[in-house]
Amino acid sequence: MDPGYLDRTPSVDPPPGREPNFTDPESRSHQLYILIAVLSPIVFIVGSLRIYSRLRITRSFGADDWICIAATILTLSYSALILKLLWKPGGGIIGIHFWDVPISHYIEYEKGALADYVLFRIAHTTTKVGFLVFYLRLFRPVSYVRFMVWAGISVVITFCVVNVVVPLVACSPWPSEHGDWIAPSLIDRCYPISINLRTAAAYFSVITDFYVWFIPLHQIPSLGLSPRRKVGVSLVFLTGLLATGAALASLIIRQDKKLFDLSDFSWTIVPVYATSIVEINVGLICLSLPIIFVQFVGRFTNLSKSVRSWIRERRSHHQSSNESSPNLTPSDNVAPHIPSVQSDTGLSGMRSFPDEENEHSAERSSEGILERQFV
Repeated sequence: MDPGYLDRTPSVDPPPGREPNFTDPESRSHQLYILIAVLSPIVFIVGSLRIYSRLRITRSFGADDWICIAATILTLSYSALILKLLWKPGGGIIGIHFWDVPISHYIEYEKGALADYVLFRIAHTTTKVGFLVFYLRLFRPVSYVRFMVWAGISVVITFCVVNVVVPLVACSPWPSEHGDWIAPSLIDRCYPISINLRTAAAYFSVITDFYVWFIPLHQIPSLGLSPRRKVGVSLVFLTGLLATGAALASLIIRQDKKLFDLSDFSWTIVPVYATSIVEINVGLICLSLPIIFVQFVGRFTNLSKSVRSWIRERRSHHQSSNESSPNLTPSDNVAPHIPSVQSDTGLSGMRSFPDEENEHSAERSSEGILERQFV
């Protein structure tokens, strides 16, 4: 075979009226590049705030934090791999039409695609295990919740192992295929297995997402908190539904032959990768959100309350001064008094949610219990 044949031949024949363009093809790879450029810094910052909070503020670093670090590394590695598979900046084939892809580039993509699928499954599973271990720490006095957590961990890890081992065996060249990634036998073996596994994984992801969010949400009504606090706590956990929405969108796109056309998959797969990127990154952000919310947003709330109180005092002082001494001007050099905020010994954060100044003692007792559970 001519050594340059694979570099000059398109992976599929172009449609009528179109010619292969290997030099400057039409591209939509910038869509994924922008998405990764926005989400990756957020993931890194949120993860760093979580680790700082656990190490320096609460001093309660635990197994869920180690899992969060591993999930962050895996997620950022997945994003980096996708950048490499993009037409720009990585020089891959994602984002351009399939007839603009030479066969040689398609072969290289097949290797990277197998790696990105395996990496996504491991990163996605690690994030879910992080949630479940966090719940084990949070609700450890509740025996049936511990059972739900361990059952969830067992199921998601088992599914991940199957979804990693089977594609690695089925979609890699066997010794008889001599390293040929486009051997007919490999394609016939890998294609149906890959399609079925990816579809099953999409359904499984949606189902387990709802399971993961159900565990904390069904416990909130039993807490002795005010209705407003319960709503606040629920909203923090419900942000994870954004990741579930991305998983649902990915499932819908994969099932719609118009949106995901396999005959031009390098172009139409962009929305699939976009939903995968959103799902894995948003899920990881939500893993740290309850922790950084109670430590940093709660402190900002206290600061905001102090500033508003100072403004009210200044207005009241100004009005009283004008009434008693109209020729005098109040001093403008009075600074707001910002009370110091004691660092919580635990990470319930229930103390940091906005609340009325006078709480019932029963509610305080419930907060204390939940605070110790967060540790």
